[in-house]
Amino acid sequence: MRRIPNCLLLVLLAGVLALVGCGKSGKSTAQSVPGTIDMPKFQQAFASGTRDQQADVTKVSSSVRYGLYPDALAALEKLSSDPALTEPQKQAVTNMVEGIKVAIAKAPAAPPR
Repeated sequence: MRRIPNCLLLVLLAGVLALVGCGKSGKSTAQSVPGTIDMPKFQQAFASGTRDQQADVTKVSSSVRYGLYPDALAALEKLSSDPALTEPQKQAVTNMVEGIKVAIAKAPAAPPR
């Protein structure tokens, strides 16, 4: 009789240890890695931008989403030439360009045709 509760206790203890060991870490490394694409931060920098700026931000966002990095870089170049950019907006554009360049470097090469 005593043996069954001990086995049950052992199984429960093993289950608890497995659950604790498989838990996710609460820290996100995406923001600490330089050159990552932080689209929400980029979009937030242009929340009060002009209509032309908003159009370029939308172009960058959709291009990055679908992996069309050259199109995103072209829109960022157009955006960076806008003389009305504030300092935080200039920094956001610079960070986005760096992130896209890193993404291009990490992207697998297109298969030969």
